[in-house]
Amino acid sequence: MPLRTTEDLEAIERMPLTARLSVRSTYELIREAATRDPDRTAITFLSGRDRSDRAVRLSSRALLNIIHQTANLLADLGIEPGDVIALLLPRLLETHLLFWGGQAAGIVCPISPWLPGEQIVALLQAVKAKMLVAPGPQVSQDLWHKAEVASTAVKSVTTVLQVRGPGKERDGIYAFDALLEDYPSDCLHTGREIAPNDIAVYFPIRVTIDTSSFVPLTHGNLLYAAWALGLVTTLEPEEVLLCGLSRFFQGWWWPAAGS
Repeated sequence: MPLRTTEDLEAIERMPLTARLSVRSTYELIREAATRDPDRTAITFLSGRDRSDRAVRLSSRALLNIIHQTANLLADLGIEPGDVIALLLPRLLETHLLFWGGQAAGIVCPISPWLPGEQIVALLQAVKAKMLVAPGPQVSQDLWHKAEVASTAVKSVTTVLQVRGPGKERDGIYAFDALLEDYPSDCLHTGREIAPNDIAVYFPIRVTIDTSSFVPLTHGNLLYAAWALGLVTTLEPEEVLLCGLSRFFQGWWWPAAGS
């Protein structure tokens, strides 16, 4: 529709967003993309360790399958739709999988791994996190130590999910990578129906030892961001966007926009 006059704008605004979207959640958005073009590359991950590292590519179908497995694993570990999964993760492929899969199971709260331990504890307490996800000591001794201290200090944290580590189930520490393949990839086995006004993410915006502030974003908020970015950027399916994890707000929108 051309946009040249005020009347053109008013005509666009007469149609509500719900009438423009065919999905109700980020999970449905990814599922629709996998149905429409299952072999299209959804994520290309570059570890950045050295120039010899090969890119890992996930098709839309593969991404959806792993999101199913991730959400089913989280649900089996006790995560329900209103529970908060805190991600204390560096730049890993699993970070993306848990960010999107976590929204299909509960509410995700990404926490900058560079924060000091006291602020991490304050954030976990503020959102009443039920699960803390952190890398194993083989990935980062410092981050794993922060996770151990934080999970002990925050009473609401009942489960720790360890990425790229062996876990220790008798202590409530579960190995994400080792367990993932045991879970079905065909659908969400909880049968959860996600509504647009369900909270998907808590984004920290101000963190001090005494004060922690968050922006709660619903699935509808994220869908609107994806739709708006698609309009503004006029992305083509074959175009690639570079997305880093150093800026949480900017970085997470692009995969939702379908890039």
